[in-house]
Amino acid sequence: MKKIRLAYFQQNLALGATEEYLYYLMRGIDRARFDPEFIYPENAVFEPLISKLRNLDVKVSSYCLQPNHVLLIKRLRELFLDKKPSLAHFNDTCLDGIIAARLAGVPVLLMTHHTPELNPSYNIKARFIKKIAFRYCGLRFIFTSEFDRDTGIRKEKIASDKSYVIYYGLPAEKFQDQFDKKDVYREFSLEEGCRIIVNIARLAAQKGQKYLIDAASFVVKRFKSVKFFFIGEGELEDELKARVKHKGLEDYFIFTGYRTDIPRLLNASDVLVMPSLFEGLCFAVIEAQAMGVPVIATSVGGMRRSVVDGKTGILVKPADVNALAEAMLWMLEHQQQAGEMGLTGKKHFRELFTLDKMIKETESLYKNLLGV
Repeated sequence: MKKIRLAYFQQNLALGATEEYLYYLMRGIDRARFDPEFIYPENAVFEPLISKLRNLDVKVSSYCLQPNHVLLIKRLRELFLDKKPSLAHFNDTCLDGIIAARLAGVPVLLMTHHTPELNPSYNIKARFIKKIAFRYCGLRFIFTSEFDRDTGIRKEKIASDKSYVIYYGLPAEKFQDQFDKKDVYREFSLEEGCRIIVNIARLAAQKGQKYLIDAASFVVKRFKSVKFFFIGEGELEDELKARVKHKGLEDYFIFTGYRTDIPRLLNASDVLVMPSLFEGLCFAVIEAQAMGVPVIATSVGGMRRSVVDGKTGILVKPADVNALAEAMLWMLEHQQQAGEMGLTGKKHFRELFTLDKMIKETESLYKNLLGV
């Protein structure tokens, strides 16, 4: 049986959770049936991902970003004509790539729309290109939650019969290792009994870390033995550190930078806090639930699906410092109930958010759209 060629396409110069989603798709797809290739813009930011894909024997191809849309679409059309994929899977709004693939005659175009709540500041030209890409290229859409699908249908007039919901999935085995909480305490010189509140995200305005810092001012008045971990890197790192200093909270905050041992750090944590202003189906929330950690999150985007309010965590309004502080204090004061939320979250993960489930549903969609 001839393998079906798949092109996984990236246009944004970013390496984060949405790119990890692509990696897991390419890692898990049935290689006996599908032949995946990753197409990406030349940039050093992708080097870690490219290294991992090459270890999986996944083909990769790069292209140079061009100074205008016409030149880029022309170059990408040539690339798609050369690759001849049966299906092109786009990672978020790769407008030039979508139009180029349609001009090259790629039979099926599919885009995973991670954050339809986002309001990008497109100029007139970009809005026109988006209209062409979304409405006139036969594009189909994957959303990672029902809430995001409803948002896409409402805001961007996406046809309901061209949209599908497939949840993010993570490999269950990644979260089954046994970790020693004391190792984390020793690494960060924490005293015994210290409570850990963790945020795992890019240090960016979208993620709302400044509200967590402000809310921490209320928490430390009642809990002196508490540490707030910011796990991640980003353009706001210096600004957030300055905010911590201004609030007199230097003794309570630890900026760990980028880490590869997320399950180990979560195992030592009491609660994950995600105060995002907008969000898709957040990877960090799913990771926390996989490790049995209760979650406090804002009621935006896909987090309204991944967090069951009152059962696996607490949902609060975005940018509400008081509600965020009250939720953290409740978690710290009700340790047994918080632990029960974590256990319910682990069951929630196993039922809905495993990698096997995501791969199976994505393969099924590919076959359905290709008629095979």
